[in-house]
Amino acid sequence: MSKKRIAICRFEHEANTFSPLDAGLEEFQNTVGGILIGEDLLNQPDRSDEIKGFLNVLRSSEEIIEIVPLISASGFAGGNVTAEVVSYLEENLRQMLREAGDLDGFLFALHGAMASKEIPDLEGYFLGIVREALGFEIPLVCTLDHHAILTQKMVDLSHVILAYRTHPHIDVVETGERGAAILLRILAGEINPVMDMKKIPLITPPPDDGTNSGTLKELFDQLEVYEAQPGVIACSLCVSFGWADVPEFGWAMVAVTDNDKTLATEIARDHATRIWELREGVLPDAMLPPDAAVEAAAQAEGRPILITDAADTIGGGAPGDTTTLLNSLIEKRHKVKGLILSHLPDREAVQNINEEDIGSTFTLEVGGKRDTRFSEPLSVTGKVLCVTDGIIEDVGKFTPTPTIDAGKTVCLAIDNIRLVLTERIIIGPQPSIFRKVGIEPFEAKIVALKTGVGFIPTYGHVAKAVIRSDCPGTTSYNMKNYDFVHIPRPIYPLDLEMKWNVDVG
Repeated sequence: MSKKRIAICRFEHEANTFSPLDAGLEEFQNTVGGILIGEDLLNQPDRSDEIKGFLNVLRSSEEIIEIVPLISASGFAGGNVTAEVVSYLEENLRQMLREAGDLDGFLFALHGAMASKEIPDLEGYFLGIVREALGFEIPLVCTLDHHAILTQKMVDLSHVILAYRTHPHIDVVETGERGAAILLRILAGEINPVMDMKKIPLITPPPDDGTNSGTLKELFDQLEVYEAQPGVIACSLCVSFGWADVPEFGWAMVAVTDNDKTLATEIARDHATRIWELREGVLPDAMLPPDAAVEAAAQAEGRPILITDAADTIGGGAPGDTTTLLNSLIEKRHKVKGLILSHLPDREAVQNINEEDIGSTFTLEVGGKRDTRFSEPLSVTGKVLCVTDGIIEDVGKFTPTPTIDAGKTVCLAIDNIRLVLTERIIIGPQPSIFRKVGIEPFEAKIVALKTGVGFIPTYGHVAKAVIRSDCPGTTSYNMKNYDFVHIPRPIYPLDLEMKWNVDVG
């Protein structure tokens, strides 16, 4: 019996269309995960993404499955993808498809919110390229981040859509495993999947506790209830990436059933209605101005107290070096009893300081170099406490590999503030960056973090309080801070008085 030949492929990028930094080829080549072609996809034992999940399942059936690795390209979040990147990925995808020969199935891990200025739905575009090569009969399972902006084209070109269920995303590998298991069932003739999708006119940032509690947890838990019904293969909720001004924006509920389109439609309709009825529960909590946030943290009992600046979340495509919150920390530092910790990526500042400068005092401009739209450099004077390399543990497992290279790393003391500067950006709030310079962050009074919900797996278990600061930036939780042009209107909560019915649209 000949083996079934299954191709695996992964394109990962989340496009923040308000970011001043377009995502070029260098961002893909130098990002954790980078670009892997062909057999290199099979030789990454430490990766923790959908590809690992695909391989976990497919390798357990190697007597009947041949794995055909194509390409994996990771760019994480950033601005619009450049035309150069689109051309590079398209050229390599087409070439690998030509070289792949006959295929029986396709596993495609996509983010779902990848965009360029010219092509707002890049996932649909790349799925179209696959379909050009394979035709429409070869089963294709598409896994997505649940912040995907699901388009009708993506649904039309896939046999199965499957999205993460957790935020912070801790089920990435599991989602890959689920996708591969479903594809094997299709190839074995056990199921014949059909899908339906309903869009919901909502635009929201991630809720304060992600999917761990509250309304969003309730909405995601309901997916398992649907899946327990006979004939249901998979259900996914895509809450969209809030900082993408693209034409098919909006939440989406998709149901996949075994040859029962009526059931898929009923489930998608039912949950879309439920989501609309509970829409107020997914809006973010109130935030404090930066000065007020620092004063509130100073008065809070215990340690560490977290101040979060969600508007500059690198994992959401922000540059990560706005200085608004740091300025407030410096101005209010004398009101704080204990250490205050902060981090900024700043290649220029770091390169001006060397090991022989330890113990010296420097005045330099920090931050505001990557984000020139919402911030400007801040002049600080501090004593150099440490200069080191930046190989740190990925404590929150935000990337496909167990370590992150932050590049050359410097720690400055500004009275009771410890400002850590790195050559490179860091994905997720990592306690390890402070430990790298000899500081235990859990013992600090205040830890300022560029995060919306990413602090949950790394600091959530020790934080005595979390104070959310309303700063300017590319990923602000106040969606009214942005001038949306392309998203469909009306949309809630930008249009508070709107009415909507799932049957009308």
